[in-house]
Amino acid sequence: MDDKGRVIGFWRTFRYFYNLPICRMTRRLPDPHSIIITVAILVFIWMLNLVRLNLHYLDPFNNGFKEYDVTDIVYANLSEKRTVPAENIVIVNSGRPDRTRIAQLVNKLNAAGARVIGLDFYFNSVADLGGQKNEGTVADSLLREAIRAKDNVVLACTIEDENKEDDRLEGIGGVDTFFSNHATLGYGNLPSNATRTIRLVSPRETIGGREVPAFSTAILGKYDKVKQRKYLARGRPVEHIYFTGHREDFIFNHLDRMLDSMTIAEVRATCQDRIVLVGYAPDDPWANPILDRHYTPINPSYDTKSIPDMYGIVIHANVLQMVLSEQYIRSVPRWLAFLLSVLICYANVRFFRWVYRRFHQSFHGIARGIQLLEFVVFFFLITLVFYYFRVKIDLAVGILAVLLAYDFIMIYQSLVLPRVPFLGRLSGAAPDPAAPEPNPEAAPPLPELSEPERVVEPAVVPLPLMVPTAETLLEEE
Repeated sequence: MDDKGRVIGFWRTFRYFYNLPICRMTRRLPDPHSIIITVAILVFIWMLNLVRLNLHYLDPFNNGFKEYDVTDIVYANLSEKRTVPAENIVIVNSGRPDRTRIAQLVNKLNAAGARVIGLDFYFNSVADLGGQKNEGTVADSLLREAIRAKDNVVLACTIEDENKEDDRLEGIGGVDTFFSNHATLGYGNLPSNATRTIRLVSPRETIGGREVPAFSTAILGKYDKVKQRKYLARGRPVEHIYFTGHREDFIFNHLDRMLDSMTIAEVRATCQDRIVLVGYAPDDPWANPILDRHYTPINPSYDTKSIPDMYGIVIHANVLQMVLSEQYIRSVPRWLAFLLSVLICYANVRFFRWVYRRFHQSFHGIARGIQLLEFVVFFFLITLVFYYFRVKIDLAVGILAVLLAYDFIMIYQSLVLPRVPFLGRLSGAAPDPAAPEPNPEAAPPLPELSEPERVVEPAVVPLPLMVPTAETLLEEE
């Protein structure tokens, strides 16, 4: 086949596919009016977000709105456990911290073969004895000796922003060098994402030019370096915490019981080759309802009006369980979530405009029914995808755009389009179905008046004036 035949064959093939019904429908998708409405909706949402963030009197509403996440329904109502808490994490309730008792517990745990010991306390001061700085009390000395006896203890510290002019973290606090010089440090700060509900954890931060791990990350470094490297290799500044359960879902014990009632063999059976987290987690939830206690997504009352549901040490245990079992929460990238929201908005606007032209009398009911149906579908889609695949999809912009589509179409069709002649000349513009249509049964219009014809009057010939002579007058006499 020569080149001319190939060109003809290609052209015929192109025309065949170009004239298919699906291709004709695709060519109709780009609609300038729908694009204008979509852009207007997105700009309105952006401006609404600016107002919501900057008006202080909306703070109660903002905080209440931000406390809620659709995935909280999965934690609160779909209570079936999809993962079993790790058998290698032990939580020990310390009660009111006493440094002598904590030192005794550390020594007993080391003797029982605990692989890593995490102390979720802030030892930020020591007593000054005899005027000599940092000598400490006997309890301080005992605790220091217990910490440095074996390189398996992680102490909690805090990160502080000493420079308020930027976002750099420049300070470490919460622990005295009397203890920190002999142990590994990990900051216990939990980012709350401008809300009271703990959903995120920061694996590491750069403080004063050096990298400092989080409390759970430092523990992982001593327990399983391979899992720690995989965790940090994800390269995310913050991770969504996949919560497994509360305190009772982990191996749990009390400091007093382990020191006073359990033999070294019993402690070994419970803690050998395991991570032991020591912190404040009493049995009575009303003992101190706000001390190191936080709201989490697995709070049965997810409106945050109840007391906080989880102690900090249990949150760290959930982070460790997530990493050790590699049950990470994956999030759809923001750019992809925004693109999906834009497509959802445009598809709704395009379809609603078609309904507006074809079924104008029923447009209100049809549009509102479709909006309600879409809201239910998106709700179940987001929750089920998170429940089965641990993937978070943020379609807040798309859902809000669906709710605004009806009102913006009505404003555009009835207010903007009739008053802007340029828009009426764009392709796809149709007259407003609400405009009155001519009635064929009405009386026929009056005929147009033509210019009246000039009436030509006949010419009148004047008769000659007859003046009698003198002789005629004499004869008549």
